[in-house]
Amino acid sequence: MDEGVRIAIVGMGGIGSHLLRSLAPALHSGRLSRSLGGVSLHIFDSDSVGESNLMHQSFAPSDVGRKKVDAIRDSMGEFLGESLEIVSRPVDVRSPLDGYGFVIVCVDSDEARRAVHGSGSPWLDLRCIGDGFIAIDHRVKAEVVDSLTSNTGSASCQLEGSLEDGNIQFGYMASAAHGAQWAIQMLRIFDGQDGVMLPAPSSSSITFGTLGRLPVEGDGLEAS
Repeated sequence: MDEGVRIAIVGMGGIGSHLLRSLAPALHSGRLSRSLGGVSLHIFDSDSVGESNLMHQSFAPSDVGRKKVDAIRDSMGEFLGESLEIVSRPVDVRSPLDGYGFVIVCVDSDEARRAVHGSGSPWLDLRCIGDGFIAIDHRVKAEVVDSLTSNTGSASCQLEGSLEDGNIQFGYMASAAHGAQWAIQMLRIFDGQDGVMLPAPSSSSITFGTLGRLPVEGDGLEAS
């Protein structure tokens, strides 16, 4: 696809795989994609599908052993066409991504997060644990972003023992929904539409609701 908007999604785990499965069908047809000249989704992840992924990531048993980006791209083939393409990139992101309209990072790596934060494009950073998630984006104050991205280490979105017990927690689904909504609104902004509002950077729990909003630059919005 030579024209249109290029979007990067980093990580095809619990959040990223469900985000892609929500976003691609929404973009495969309709006036928005056509008006933008098409949308190209570039998906990044070096991992292969494992048996333990099947309980909370959007893959089938027949995908086990395949690269995540290839498996999910191939499964979305019926949605691809003139208005939408998906480009699989089976690599880890460790340096800023250039040339994208915006970037969404959904991987549990502070190195990848920092690379995305430094890409120079609007970005969204989605994280989850258990039934809760946090959504940080390019509007959040730099000192807050830094404090939330300082050697936090890698961790599964599932609580310890949840996979073994079958006690699956669905914060990753709520996070993916936030990401899909954010992406559509960003594309509407690119399309020049009026009255578009991005979802607020915040932390939330399915059980307890909104836990707090993150302070953003310029409008005085403070975390509560």
